[in-house]
Amino acid sequence: MPAGRRKPASGRVVTAGGQVKVTVGTRLAYDGQLWEVRELAAASVLLATVLGSVRQVGLAHLLAHPSTRLLDGEGQSAEGVGTVLANLSGAERERLTERLGHVQEVRTGFRRGAAGLALPGEPRPQYAPGAAKLSRYQAKAAELGIGVSTVRRWVKEFEADGPAGLIDDRWLRQRAPLGGADPRWVDTARAVLAEHTDASTPTRDLVLARVAARLEHEYGAGVVPVPGETRARALLRELSRGTSAFGGAKARREIAGRPAAPYGRLRAHRPGEYLLVDTTRLDVFGMDRLTLRWVQAELTVAMDLYDRCVTGLRLTPVSTKAVDAAAVLFESVRPLPDPAAGWVDVRPPHHGVPGHVVVDAAKLVDAAGQPLLPSVAAETLVVDHGKIYLSEHLLSVCQRLGISVQPARVYQATDKAAIERLFRTLGEQLLVALPGYKGPDVYRRGKDVEEQAFYFLDELEQIIRQWLAAVFTDRNPKIPALTCGHT
Repeated sequence: MPAGRRKPASGRVVTAGGQVKVTVGTRLAYDGQLWEVRELAAASVLLATVLGSVRQVGLAHLLAHPSTRLLDGEGQSAEGVGTVLANLSGAERERLTERLGHVQEVRTGFRRGAAGLALPGEPRPQYAPGAAKLSRYQAKAAELGIGVSTVRRWVKEFEADGPAGLIDDRWLRQRAPLGGADPRWVDTARAVLAEHTDASTPTRDLVLARVAARLEHEYGAGVVPVPGETRARALLRELSRGTSAFGGAKARREIAGRPAAPYGRLRAHRPGEYLLVDTTRLDVFGMDRLTLRWVQAELTVAMDLYDRCVTGLRLTPVSTKAVDAAAVLFESVRPLPDPAAGWVDVRPPHHGVPGHVVVDAAKLVDAAGQPLLPSVAAETLVVDHGKIYLSEHLLSVCQRLGISVQPARVYQATDKAAIERLFRTLGEQLLVALPGYKGPDVYRRGKDVEEQAFYFLDELEQIIRQWLAAVFTDRNPKIPALTCGHT
């Protein structure tokens, strides 16, 4: 094939009556780059550059943006030159510079286009200013091993369009990761990967085998071209990028369940506005005082979203019941009493009252000395969809206290990110140092960990309370500025 410039195929943009029809394959300049429309949705467009980067923008925004220029069809001019040149790779720019030097030498006798910028030995005799134009074409064609007509076309296109006229359209071919693959193979691979969202993690060989079998069943043997093993693995790697298709099953389900709406988070503007309640299984064994056997423990925690203060917690053996969650809520509403003499104070600090506010202590207690306003009343309880949180027991308690219940979105751990982070910090900074630590999964569990468990459950709860009061509270920058100590 000659080394000349290939003319682009006719575009698929139709203009009529001031309206523009954008279809898949439309080439356009937008925001300083050259793009091609890859996918069309109801109100958005997926754009891709020749280098493989993608961008999704709104269709109305794209058509109304002042930098948008349609490059297909009639009227394609030098207005897209900057974006075309910007999309060339380093090697292609070097080839363009080399070709430009040859054209300038044919036209002027100097590779840089002017006598004042002449390189050593220029002009060469065959390109001297007095030489005939045809002899220059022939000399350059013999030097490069191409036809004279090709050199003549280069010079003509350079004089018409400048350096952009020397760009070979083959350089601008789509280099997308999925380029060249049959769309039916790609669609089938996406469907097979989607089917494994809730299944166990498959192997790549299994997915490729199922894709090939399904294509043969739907279209017949040999109808749809199947890429080779190396290419198929590269395509599968691109299709599964960011989906955890061959990673953790839990992460795969969470990614698949992401909301279509933009990301956001719950924001609290005052103490007590949102009370996060959640339960996690601890990565450490405890010992039951009744049976003297090791048991797994679950920790239920209530946290005020505004200042990240832990207002209540309860450690239960094996599994958590609705009455345990209600007990955590009761502790949030009515904090623990003063510790007895000689006991360590493990109560969390009062939250919601700035430390510099001075109030009359006599007005905070009744005649018997009991506090009248023991804590900040919770307005909304944010829980997940567990049975203990949506049980009749807990809902009736919230109804009696005037607390609304707001279930978080299914499989959206980000709705309770603050308390999820607390659980992670607790495991990394406290539980990992305790005897009986079993790790987050069986792959990181030590040998005979159960033999090391000697903390009783009530002792383990006290340790956690002490850590929350002495370590977590001090490290949380929001709590000290919004609390007042116990008196």
